[in-house]
Amino acid sequence: MLLPDPRRSHAVLVGVHDYRHLTPLPGVASGVDRLADLLRDPTVWGLPGDNVTVLRGRVSADRILEAVRDAGEATTDTLLVYFAGHGLRELRGRELYLALADADMDHLTIGTLPYAELLGMVMHEESPVRRPMVFLDCCYSGLATSMSGGSAAVLERYDLVNLVVEREAGESGPDGDTDFGGYVMTSASGTEPSYTPAGSHPLFTGALIDVLEKGIPGAGPTLSVHDVWWHIRQQCIGSTPQYKALNRRERDPWVRNRAVAARPVRARPAVGEARYAMRDTRDAVPRRRVRPVEPDPAPPPVAGPDELRFRTVKGGGYRIGAAKARMDGVLAAVEDPRLGWQAVPPHFPTVAGRWFWGWDMEEVDAYVEWHRARPTEFIDALRLLLAREGFTVVPDGRPLIGQLNSTYAKKGAMTFTRTHLCLKSSGAQMSIPYSGLQDVVLATSHEEYDTGVANDQTVFLETTTVFITRVTHGHRTLEFRENSTTAVQTALRVFLRAVEDLRGRHPEWFRMDP
Repeated sequence: MLLPDPRRSHAVLVGVHDYRHLTPLPGVASGVDRLADLLRDPTVWGLPGDNVTVLRGRVSADRILEAVRDAGEATTDTLLVYFAGHGLRELRGRELYLALADADMDHLTIGTLPYAELLGMVMHEESPVRRPMVFLDCCYSGLATSMSGGSAAVLERYDLVNLVVEREAGESGPDGDTDFGGYVMTSASGTEPSYTPAGSHPLFTGALIDVLEKGIPGAGPTLSVHDVWWHIRQQCIGSTPQYKALNRRERDPWVRNRAVAARPVRARPAVGEARYAMRDTRDAVPRRRVRPVEPDPAPPPVAGPDELRFRTVKGGGYRIGAAKARMDGVLAAVEDPRLGWQAVPPHFPTVAGRWFWGWDMEEVDAYVEWHRARPTEFIDALRLLLAREGFTVVPDGRPLIGQLNSTYAKKGAMTFTRTHLCLKSSGAQMSIPYSGLQDVVLATSHEEYDTGVANDQTVFLETTTVFITRVTHGHRTLEFRENSTTAVQTALRVFLRAVEDLRGRHPEWFRMDP
């Protein structure tokens, strides 16, 4: 699908950085300016200069609403409204207030723009806008997802933050257009603050700038709002960016992917005896075992003579169209040892439905792995190892490499820096250098408790099992107590095994000072 037509689209960017009664946010102003430049850039979206309105500083609520109104009346495709600044909420209320320069925390109706009023202007029933988009970078911004239509709740868990709300049957947009709907993306949930590192853009804005500037390797030639949100949420440590699509397909393109560039076509292994002649990738992760496949009846050819061909399977495998469209991006990532962690299986969407045909996943994965470059630096190998094992990986440029999210520590019960594994449980912490992981001792056990309720007639009992993991390094011991999921226990076992395998191949990487 084509990108939203930039000539028929507009953006209104609001950045409030100077406050009378609240903490100043100096990074907001430069962040808004950089976003405006990127949206105008033809390698990103290509909005005409006059189609981007930037409002900074001591802007009033009326001025913001007027700008959104004027942009909406001139838009017949996509309208993007972006706000960065402070966000306020009542102690027990569900309404979000966008704080302007004169905002007063004790009187929320003074110096603020209620989000409901902004949303009403964006979604005006007589507006010709086909696709409205609202991005909010402020504290408690996730309240917007529950105020934007439908019955959405504020979401706190990473595995639940993607929520799609469909319009009622028969409902349409302007001029009877049934392809109508929009997106809301926020920097945090409805109960979380947003963060601004000292001397930098707000964390969410900086992540948005980063993905527009650099793109996402392996994501194809265009990026959807969902692609952008998914990438941002990996970078925003300590908050939970929210996403909501209103009657839109998640993969509708929004901007161009700068990570996709022209590159020479690389020869692929010949089909037959050389099909599985994979390059040795053990420097990063244990080699995957690929079983040979027997000849099998297949449907008519799905590719031309110069295109990729893989064994087809019915009722499973990678979706052929998606694999074709995104293969160049995936190969570009695995051929770069610094980006290889961004391309780990599964590489493409899979087939759903027993009557559909897909490409054999093991064969496609073997082809991708054949192209993978060996990491030559410990940090690159560590990122790839973490990605393979399902940990959250933090992009380059941060002291933090990755983490495992857990209810036992808000920022992760396990975090990985460039030199240490850091553990946290119930307020206690332990930092172990990678060079000392061979001295770690894990001890596991479990306890059972009878729990239940009783009334004057009967008693209902059930047994609760708590799994205990004790991590000992030197003279210190740290204890984790988990329910049946045992996320930390499992993750520790997997990580220690993988690191030991890596140490056997590259002992020089582990001769580092603690």
